[in-house]
Amino acid sequence: MLKRIIQWSTLLGLAFVSTAQVASATTVPYVESFSTDAAGWENSVSDPLSYVATGGADGGGYASGNFNYNGYSSPFGGGPVVFRASASDGASGGAFVGDWLTDGVGTISAFVRHDAPEALSFFMRVATPANFPGAVISSMVSVLPNTWTEISWAIDPLNPFCTPEGGSCAGALSSVGNFQIGTNAPVGLTDDDFDYTLDVDVVSILPIPEPGTAFLMALGLAGLATVRDERRIG
Repeated sequence: MLKRIIQWSTLLGLAFVSTAQVASATTVPYVESFSTDAAGWENSVSDPLSYVATGGADGGGYASGNFNYNGYSSPFGGGPVVFRASASDGASGGAFVGDWLTDGVGTISAFVRHDAPEALSFFMRVATPANFPGAVISSMVSVLPNTWTEISWAIDPLNPFCTPEGGSCAGALSSVGNFQIGTNAPVGLTDDDFDYTLDVDVVSILPIPEPGTAFLMALGLAGLATVRDERRIG
C-alpha cells in the first residue's frame, strides 16, 4: 500500500510540473538587456553565451557567441540557430516561455551584430519544450557587418514570413518552450573556415498594438510579401 501511495504521489508531482510548464505565462512587455550576465542564453551547440559588460546596443552589456559556417548545410534548408533561450535553462527567467497568442505577444525585436565579411539576415524560431514541432519567422532586414541593427518579427500565425515545422505556426506560437535566433548561411561563408562573432542585445517582447496600428502593420507585411513573391518570379 505504501509503495502504491508513493507511486501515485510521484505521478501527481510529475503532472503538476507538466501543467506548470504548460501554464507558464510569457512576460509582456519584457526587455532582456543582458545588464549583468548572459541570462542563461546559449550558442549554436547549447554552450553558454559569453557576457560582455559594455559596448552593447544600449551602451551596456550584451551576449556574444561564435559560429563557423565552413561546410554548413541543413537538411531543412536555411541557416543555423546561433542564439538559444530555452525553458530548460531558465533563460531570461522564463520570460519567453508560454502561449504567445493567448498572452498577447505582438512583436519580438532584438539588436544583433556580427563581424562576417558580408551582410546576414536573421530569423526567429520558436518550438515546444521538446524543440519540435516549431515555426520559423524570417526577416527582410539585411544586417551589415560590425553594426548593431534592430530586427523585429510580427507574431501572428498568418504572418506570410512564418514557416511551420511539423505542425502549424499557430500551434508553435501557442506552446513556446524554446526561443531561438539564427542567420542565413551565405555560400561565401560556407567556404570560409573562420569563427565569426555574433552578438545579441535588447531582446524585447512587445504587446499586440492598438487595432489601427495593427491594420497598418498588416498592410506593410502584405506589401513585403508581394515584393518577395515578385522577386522570386523574376
